[in-house]
Amino acid sequence: MPRKLIFKIPLIIIFLRISVFSVSAQNKLEADLLTIQSKETVDLQEIKDKENRKREFLIKKEDPLIEKINPIKLTLGSLLYIYQTSISKHFSADCLYEPSCSNFSRDVISHFGVIKGVFLTADRLTRCNRIAQTSLHPLSIDPCSGHSADSFTKYQFKPIHHHH
Repeated sequence: MPRKLIFKIPLIIIFLRISVFSVSAQNKLEADLLTIQSKETVDLQEIKDKENRKREFLIKKEDPLIEKINPIKLTLGSLLYIYQTSISKHFSADCLYEPSCSNFSRDVISHFGVIKGVFLTADRLTRCNRIAQTSLHPLSIDPCSGHSADSFTKYQFKPIHHHH
């Protein structure tokens, strides 16, 4: 065997191994990029769905007339509706809780009335910040959404009975 051929064979083997490794790394990179792109698409769709979901007004059709004409409830309901439909889409991703603070506010005012609802909303808003996040119990955080469960039902003294 000529001496030049002996040196070329290991070089050819090394070149082939590098080529195979390079192709497999390229395939892995492409697969990773596709995974990232599909995850981003799903995340963007979830954000779009949240932005476009139908918002409920604080006052409902079935509420008694006295509640429908209550100026305080009308004002709070209007402000909350404007916030949810135009402003919250820019901030709701930062909310630590599920339901979001504005949905929580609507729920507590609907179920407990204006006075208790405003106090519970103020309490929630003071707890919805990055400093307070450090004191959230880890088991209360949903691993999928990353939000802590904090429903209005946590704040009722007696169960709510629905009339059918």
